[in-house]
Amino acid sequence: MSEGGDSEYRFERKYHIREVPTWEVEHWVRRCPALFYEVYAPRSINNIYLDDPGLGSYFENVDGMADRTKMRIRWYGPLLGTAARPVLEFKIKRGMVGTKASHPLSPISIGRGFGVNILRKALEASKLPDAVRYHLDGLEPALINRYHRKYFLSADGHYRITIDDHLEFYRVHRHDNQFLSRMELSDSTVMELKYSGDIADIDDRITNYFPFRVTRMSKYVTGMDGVEG
Repeated sequence: MSEGGDSEYRFERKYHIREVPTWEVEHWVRRCPALFYEVYAPRSINNIYLDDPGLGSYFENVDGMADRTKMRIRWYGPLLGTAARPVLEFKIKRGMVGTKASHPLSPISIGRGFGVNILRKALEASKLPDAVRYHLDGLEPALINRYHRKYFLSADGHYRITIDDHLEFYRVHRHDNQFLSRMELSDSTVMELKYSGDIADIDDRITNYFPFRVTRMSKYVTGMDGVEG
């Protein structure tokens, strides 16, 4: 299942909700007048965020640059072991809208001792366009995060909501990672509302319904700040 077309730009509203249990957030979603219902099976998502040694992508996000691209490797299921079907994603942000481009990768072994050499072997074994390889040059694994996600769709099919909880973060470096530098956000739920079209056309049954505040929250920045103290 794809979480979004590779060329479709869409608006995203993010809500970082603290000290409200996830079941209550889900209750609000299910009671929304837009009639959201659950689609797909819930699952655990893992990401390796890639950055340059100077953490350029991190600082672009912290500085709030309107146009930026973040690169990550995503897979589903267990965190450790063989990621059998990982996907390289370019998450592209242009002002208030975003999209992503995806490229399948060869399997990657994730475990103690994981580092840039293991990652590069998997990338070299993958069928990637030259332009993609160019953008990957000089990038290293910087952070791994993991969370549990549920998916919801409005009755008219125009709006999607995802609910993430059990957020975990692991700092990773170039070589011999032991996954000891870890942070967990046990009191946080991240809800995202995603939709295409004109921002002025968003259904006010949705915008005026949720009691949660829209926030600017990057899982990558949040994780890096947490594991680095």
